[in-house]
Amino acid sequence: MKPEMHSEILRRLLNDFDFKKQNDDYLQQGICPSCSKRELYTHKNNPWLLRCGRLNKCGKEVHIKELYHDLFESWSERFPSRQDAQTGFITNPNAAADAYLSHGRGLKLSLIKGFYQQGSYYCTEKQIGTATVKFTLSNGAAWERFIDKPERFGSMKARFSGSYKGYWWQASNFNVTAIVEAKELWLTEGVFDALSLLQVGISAVSVMSCNNFPIESLKAFREHLNHATPPILVFAFDAGNAGESHTIKFIEQATKLGWQATAAQPPAGKLKLDWNDLLQRERLTPEHIEHYRYLGKLLIAPSAKAKGILMYQRSNQHEFPFEFQLSMYWFKFHADKYNKNTDKGDDDLTALNEAANVQLLCMCHPHALYFQESPSTDESWYYFQIDFPHGLTVKKTFTGAQITSHSEFKKRLSAVAPGAIYEGNTYQLNKWFRHHLYNIKRVKVIDFVGYSYEHKCYLFANVAIKNGVFYPINEEDHFNIKQLYIKSQNPVVVTPNYDLTEFNHEFFQVLWQAFSVNGVIALAFWLGSYFAEQCRDIFGAYPFLELVGEPGTGKSTLIELMWKLSGRINYEGFDPIKSSKVGVSRNLAQVANLPVVMIEADRGESSAPNSNGFHWDQFKTAYNGRAVRSTGNKNHQNDTNEPLFKGALVISQNAILKASPAILERIIHIFTDRSNHTAETRKAVDKLSRWPIAELSGFMIKVLGKEKQILELINKRQPDFERWLRQEPMINNNRISLNHSMLCTLVECLSLVIEITPTQIAQAHEQLKTMAIAREHVCGADHPLVQEFWEVYEFLEGDDDKVVNHSRDPQFLAINLNQFAEESAVRKQKIPLLSDLKTLLKDSRTHKFVGRKPVNSAVNDRLNKSHPNLNKPSTVKCWVFQSNPK
Repeated sequence: MKPEMHSEILRRLLNDFDFKKQNDDYLQQGICPSCSKRELYTHKNNPWLLRCGRLNKCGKEVHIKELYHDLFESWSERFPSRQDAQTGFITNPNAAADAYLSHGRGLKLSLIKGFYQQGSYYCTEKQIGTATVKFTLSNGAAWERFIDKPERFGSMKARFSGSYKGYWWQASNFNVTAIVEAKELWLTEGVFDALSLLQVGISAVSVMSCNNFPIESLKAFREHLNHATPPILVFAFDAGNAGESHTIKFIEQATKLGWQATAAQPPAGKLKLDWNDLLQRERLTPEHIEHYRYLGKLLIAPSAKAKGILMYQRSNQHEFPFEFQLSMYWFKFHADKYNKNTDKGDDDLTALNEAANVQLLCMCHPHALYFQESPSTDESWYYFQIDFPHGLTVKKTFTGAQITSHSEFKKRLSAVAPGAIYEGNTYQLNKWFRHHLYNIKRVKVIDFVGYSYEHKCYLFANVAIKNGVFYPINEEDHFNIKQLYIKSQNPVVVTPNYDLTEFNHEFFQVLWQAFSVNGVIALAFWLGSYFAEQCRDIFGAYPFLELVGEPGTGKSTLIELMWKLSGRINYEGFDPIKSSKVGVSRNLAQVANLPVVMIEADRGESSAPNSNGFHWDQFKTAYNGRAVRSTGNKNHQNDTNEPLFKGALVISQNAILKASPAILERIIHIFTDRSNHTAETRKAVDKLSRWPIAELSGFMIKVLGKEKQILELINKRQPDFERWLRQEPMINNNRISLNHSMLCTLVECLSLVIEITPTQIAQAHEQLKTMAIAREHVCGADHPLVQEFWEVYEFLEGDDDKVVNHSRDPQFLAINLNQFAEESAVRKQKIPLLSDLKTLLKDSRTHKFVGRKPVNSAVNDRLNKSHPNLNKPSTVKCWVFQSNPK
């Protein structure tokens, strides 16, 4: 280990695990990260592996790469090649490759000298490059492993130059004579696996992929053998369905070609370890290798009974469950039969075969991949993969109760896996899962899609993103983000295309043609919604977007386009009027750092609460990311559930939103009409509506890949834009200036991911300033319900004096609300609910509220004079307002 890396690792280990004892060879009495006991130890000079000394109770092992990822990522930065100042030659051209193989793979360079060379690769699409370790095959093809933050390249962490089909990679000192003497040649999947076996004296080659049968290399190898006895081929592929199935297939192929062939298997467990992982964990000793040969024999056993006998001979257990060819079996050894047959003179193998009994439990192989738990709901499940011999694979969850009772397991299994019938009992079932579930991998589950604030990463249906690095979902349906096992479990399906070579930048110019500045502002808001949680951390809030306008002006097309850019298809939003309170609450909680779109929530009618209790004021707290609704948990405690709002609110409808000033000042308002519609804009709108999602959803991937740069720009530029807006004397509201300055900044952020011109940015900024001024005007007006009230008042009073105004003093208006409602009904005027008016009229701006007072009624006086028999009271209790607003 290089001195600088060794000193840094020791510094971190002493700081993080508090080793109390150290000598020349070991660090000891550190705090174990699993059991928290002072039993952790490691080699001081080569601290690759940390172990807990409590072997029976804990036995935790942690490789140093799992702890300090940053030390094992940018190899060419940490170990650069250097140029001789005098000669100009590179003195260490393989510096990064050497460091990667030595420190990142645990290989002794002296044993692999000349096997590789350092190369480089540059991705023009992503505009990123990396150093590589390059290995060349005998046919001239080459394989290169990326070694500088390979996660940046997504699923592509290596590349081939030329075809490797039919060939293997072999070391440059490949010695046929030595292999013949060793009597074996191991065939592994990866190059690093072969190198690892070579390190411990096992002759090995790499077939590069488990589906590549090296027929050409085998032909050449046989020619070099001449008349020497061919070695046994040991197929040593990785554990898992692909590697295991191809091992069996290739052994059959090799046998048909005249080779002797067998198998060896790395162990299957919570962590899938390949041969290089085992080397770094010091598990390639002769004793370990013997165990891996045994696992290989189990894999290629010719029958269920033969496999059961192999397992019995090793464990000496008389009863146990086992899997064979993707079916469940139960083995039972009858000692009395064995003794009886041996007494008769049968050989041991014959007696053993007669005494062994195998029972078929189920014609499928159910095995738990991991234990998943949702902290927010306190629920948990075992996530199972159920494989059938005929090729079907099903993945479903089972509860704890369903795997501990044979009757419940049988019902659940037959319900989720077609044709699967469990025929065993509970004892056999518990034996099957006893060791299988012990210390099983645990996966965290979040019940929403998008940004997990706790884990600082984005989770979608097909990809996770953390710190700009993409992590495609693995074959077990969860994400492994540097030893963070996590998944999202939510009905919302967001599947952005993270292959950026398919992303079409031209969509923006078509968007500009179709919607002009409004399209830019909507796109900027959508981009900002991907960082709503971070914006609330910085500014304490993230605004709402109101998109309203005439029918047929493209609102739905615009929103559906925004969803395509985010990886969601055939969706616009939900109608809260048609939803229950629970439905609205769940829609709000389904996403984080993504928009929640409400469509046609306000039909242009009164904004009083409707039958399902929907009211715009209930969303005020969503602006700050707080809970919108609180529910009591179903238990005997007094605890409640208040899910925080993690998304961004979008309101799309034909009618302008009618709500209190507190709601209106939280809104960015975009109005669409047909004033600028032409044949060209219609054509552009049609093109956007037909644009395939595969060419659009890379937008969100590009944005999230630049999370750091975007947040830095938002932090830097928002104060400048707020000062710019505040220079307008008509902009005084703090929320309005904050919201519109945020949008100004987000418009600038678009330039980091798409080609937007300075002119387009400037036009969007000017439009946002105009929108801010208009918002000030709207928020300075009365509540829409109060405006309706005064409009009806003016209609009722009309040219006739003293219809609903009881005041005799011209400086005041005196209105009895019940008489006002009665008169409105007579004149067929619809008015808001009196209960709402009593709350809102106190803040009237059209006519300032004075108070509730008894008034000598001019209305009743007029009525009494016109109809003497009425005899209405001279004094009426009224709501009194100033007649001339100040």
